[in-house]
Amino acid sequence: MELERLPRRRSAVRYCVDWAERRHHLAGALGGAVTARLFALDWLRNGRYRRVVRLTDAGRTGLAEAFGLTPDRLG
Repeated sequence: MELERLPRRRSAVRYCVDWAERRHHLAGALGGAVTARLFALDWLRNGRYRRVVRLTDAGRTGLAEAFGLTPDRLG
């Protein structure tokens, strides 16, 4: 990701709590860019309802290989 290409109209990173799970998550332009990349890689897919996403098997594998995240740490 090219951080210098993040939109300037939006904060790069901001404090945000997920409304449903009451957990912190990455928000702002960086969060949006990361999410867009995860969708492009098919690591995330839209769920049945608005604001719901599903982690794919490829996403589980990719996050484990790229960041060392195991299923128990993915929530």
